[in-house]
Amino acid sequence: MVKQLERYVTFIWQEIKRDPIYRIQTNDHRVTRKLKKRKKAKLVLWGLNTPIWVFQIEYSSPRRAIIGLGNITGEGTEETDDIGEFVSYTLPYMDN
Repeated sequence: MVKQLERYVTFIWQEIKRDPIYRIQTNDHRVTRKLKKRKKAKLVLWGLNTPIWVFQIEYSSPRRAIIGLGNITGEGTEETDDIGEFVSYTLPYMDN
């Protein structure tokens, strides 16, 4: 039986249209560490019983926000079908 690897998910969405404030939601510890180091990223929500963090960050345009998400996760981004959020999937760190 083939077991599928667990993937971490990181979302980005714009709070209000035409406003430069974005939210980044993740359950990846590495992405959280990177965002905590940034001066412009503010932790606004975290999960108590589940690993989830939501950060507020400012980007000048939606294109820069998508590029920023790719830089933070180190993976490509894709748009979700339903509400226009962007998502990036990362795999857990595996060490031999």
